[in-house]
Amino acid sequence: MYDLTRQEVADKLNISTRSVDRYIKAWKLRSKKDWKVVYVNNDDIENIMWTWDYQQEIIVEKKVNSNIQDDIQEKKVIVKNNENINWTLTSIYKDLKEEIQKKDQLIQTLAMRVWKAEEVAKNSVSLIDFKKSQYLLEESKEYLDKELNQLIKEKEKLEKDLKYEKTSNILLIIFVVILLAIAWTVWYMQI
Repeated sequence: MYDLTRQEVADKLNISTRSVDRYIKAWKLRSKKDWKVVYVNNDDIENIMWTWDYQQEIIVEKKVNSNIQDDIQEKKVIVKNNENINWTLTSIYKDLKEEIQKKDQLIQTLAMRVWKAEEVAKNSVSLIDFKKSQYLLEESKEYLDKELNQLIKEKEKLEKDLKYEKTSNILLIIFVVILLAIAWTVWYMQI
């Protein structure tokens, strides 16, 4: 029968709820989950209370990181007497210290990568700004093409006007020269 919650079991056995979770995970207590509430089997609690010296038993979960990726294997160590507790805790401390050093080194490496990425990002142009500059560049090219076509048309018109003006100036000069020649001939004939 599953009547007691984790907290009630912890109070009854005089241990923490985390220890109750460890007992459940070690299959020393059967449990049943109803929505978010975990209920523990009453018979298992009675067995632990009368058959085990549960207060001297410590269940320790040790996580070993086999590679940088999160490939974690869980190992369970059960310590039943006080002589082995110090040795086990010392070995766990050393293992955890090594794992922390590895993770610190990984954090430093990742921090350097993040710093380099931030520098690259700071010195680079964002995609929106790049697209905006491309759009403005294309727009200015179109505007320059229109202005260039207008200037070419004006140049052609000015060349045409200049050609007309040159022709009319030459005709005017010829006309003046002819008039001068006639005037000179008339004056020379009168003398």
